[in-house]
Amino acid sequence: MYQGPTLVLMKDEDGYIFGAYADQDWEQSPKFYGSDRSFLFTIRPQFRIYQPSRVNSNFQYLDYGTKTLPNGIGFGGQFRYFGLWLASDFQSGQSAAEPLCSTYQSPRLSKRQDFKLDEMEVWQVHPSLTERDEGPKHSAMDAHPDAVALLEMANRQMYSKDVRAPENVYDSD
Repeated sequence: MYQGPTLVLMKDEDGYIFGAYADQDWEQSPKFYGSDRSFLFTIRPQFRIYQPSRVNSNFQYLDYGTKTLPNGIGFGGQFRYFGLWLASDFQSGQSAAEPLCSTYQSPRLSKRQDFKLDEMEVWQVHPSLTERDEGPKHSAMDAHPDAVALLEMANRQMYSKDVRAPENVYDSD
């Protein structure tokens, strides 16, 4: 599993672009966790960053496979009233911050409270502390060629393929 701080970027079907930065490793948990270095943001229609308010410490949430708790990824707020929520099907989400998200003091990030996801990207900002101690890792594209093949068959654009550093740049014979 790939761990470390992540930047999650979403675009809804109305063209709003927004997301979250999660500073902690992801873990399946029925409780919120994370750190006050996390934040929410909007890019379109207006660029804004929403820092933690210190009202609570409900920074990030990930749960799946349970019947009594929300299944998906959440940022801020509280159960069923997340500042930003992505359902486990990765098709729909919610920004139920009315009037403001208690954790980040952010307004609704999407045009509508319940939104349909158009596009999403997740970027690992840097490895977790435990991975940094283990040394360099290969790209996820190298480690999971079967997943890359499925994405290519589904005609999904993989932006990171275009920005990979060429191998052996400094090798000379």
